[in-house]
Amino acid sequence: MKFCTHCGNQLHSDARFCESCGAPTSIATINLADQAGKSQTNRYVSPSTPGITSEIKLPNASRRIVKVWYIITLISLIGIFVPSWLEIDGMSGGFGISFLCGFLVMVGLIVIFVYRARAKQMDRILSGEGKIAYWQYAQEEWVRFVIADFEEERVMKRNLFFLIAGISVIVGIVLAFLVEEPTVILMIISGLIVLVSIPAYLVPRYRLKKLKNSRAEALVTENGLIVGKMFHSWIGMGARLDQVSINMEAEPRMIEFTYSMPARHGRQTEVARVPVPQGKIDEAVAIAEHFNNRRT
Repeated sequence: MKFCTHCGNQLHSDARFCESCGAPTSIATINLADQAGKSQTNRYVSPSTPGITSEIKLPNASRRIVKVWYIITLISLIGIFVPSWLEIDGMSGGFGISFLCGFLVMVGLIVIFVYRARAKQMDRILSGEGKIAYWQYAQEEWVRFVIADFEEERVMKRNLFFLIAGISVIVGIVLAFLVEEPTVILMIISGLIVLVSIPAYLVPRYRLKKLKNSRAEALVTENGLIVGKMFHSWIGMGARLDQVSINMEAEPRMIEFTYSMPARHGRQTEVARVPVPQGKIDEAVAIAEHFNNRRT
């Protein structure tokens, strides 16, 4: 005998949707078009839930950043020629003004290049392209997720800080014995540790604030996801999706998308967490399987 996990209504053994509330009783996890030979990529099919739209009303923050940097870059480009226009002597600050403006132009071009691509990705995700799942949450459910996400992020950043700080201390001690001025080395290492501690402290709290002020919803697509106001993408600029897993120990349970992107020292890893709504654990398992099958 089978019962609906949403309203408790008794179901027929082969029922796919509850006759009482319309909720799906099972999910289509795999496209069986070529399952026998497995020569095609398996694709998860998201169930449709009556009365729910997949459109998330969220401003494209990346596009706003691009517009701001267009203005900064244009002003900086003009600023390069200001010393010559105003006949400011190079040794009296003219060279410094031109150099600073030129540096801002280069930074602006990089920021515009990166965030234009990110803005286009977010536009596609907001349009529902490649939609895998759209979930909405009860307020209590969302609050528990926000707190759990903060704790996970805080522990992760703290451990990363201790790792970097430990390596820095060891390298600093070794260098202190090899140079004539160990005080300078120790000051540099101390400054580096302080510098690393700032994002380790601020990033989890920034994330907490952003999620607290978000709508209780999540949209998962083939190339990225949106959780509240948090946007994650794993395509373009050398980014890739490394692993998708379900954290069964968290409360609420969460799908964790681990992705990485090139950085100055190897690859930078990020974790995007999506809370699993009540009664959706089977769907969450299917989503994780879909992404992991896609990677193999």
